[in-house]
Amino acid sequence: MSNAHHSPTPWMPSKLHVRMIQVKDSLRMRNSRTIVLGGEYGALARDCDSHIPWATEAIGGLPEAVNLWIGNDLSETSFHKDHYENLYAVVTGEKHFLLLPPTDVHRMYIREYPAAQYTYSEVSGEFELKLENPERYVPWCSVNPYPLPKDKEKEMSKFPFYYNGPKPFEVTLKAGEILYLPSMWFHHVRQTPDNRGLTIAVNYWYDMQFDIKYAYFNFLHSLSFCKSRLNDGDSFINENLSNGDKNHKEE
Repeated sequence: MSNAHHSPTPWMPSKLHVRMIQVKDSLRMRNSRTIVLGGEYGALARDCDSHIPWATEAIGGLPEAVNLWIGNDLSETSFHKDHYENLYAVVTGEKHFLLLPPTDVHRMYIREYPAAQYTYSEVSGEFELKLENPERYVPWCSVNPYPLPKDKEKEMSKFPFYYNGPKPFEVTLKAGEILYLPSMWFHHVRQTPDNRGLTIAVNYWYDMQFDIKYAYFNFLHSLSFCKSRLNDGDSFINENLSNGDKNHKEE
């Protein structure tokens, strides 16, 4: 689908962009991660608006968190949702979003996966992925919207509701622009860096209302979805999405 219309918004002083570039070296180990603007990064917070006035007025409260995102051309975030009203602003580079509404939960094939964390090795200078101990499982979306060509046919057969359904909304967010991402919407994110190899963004998390929208989403998530009959007329596909939102955890 075509990109949504959006126009540049003068939301952030230019000196924040300059200072972010100056601290590139100190942040290099945080690449592709989110940093809450506080503590050791408090100097950056002073150059960034503490909230978006029109969003604060519309939502009826101040943001619960302001996050800094730094990445490069390798950074990618898989499909997920957040329990926040999200105001996402790009400082430099571009962000590319795929968006699906909460009612498309059955197309995400949410399953339980073991929780893990990246740890940095001073010896090897590399990050290593380690499973949490004690073992813990978290619900996560299984769909990869950009499979390798050799894997595409296999992915399409595993996740037909996604690949055979309506295409997601596509939005490209450029420097100086803001995207309002409603709570509970599924989003996948890739990025294009600037000429220095950086993509930097700041987002504002406003608490969502746990109202009828949240109840309706959990109702949909509790259902079992069936694809009627396959071409050979002999079998059914049954995707059980009954786990629901058993625990309220940010994804």
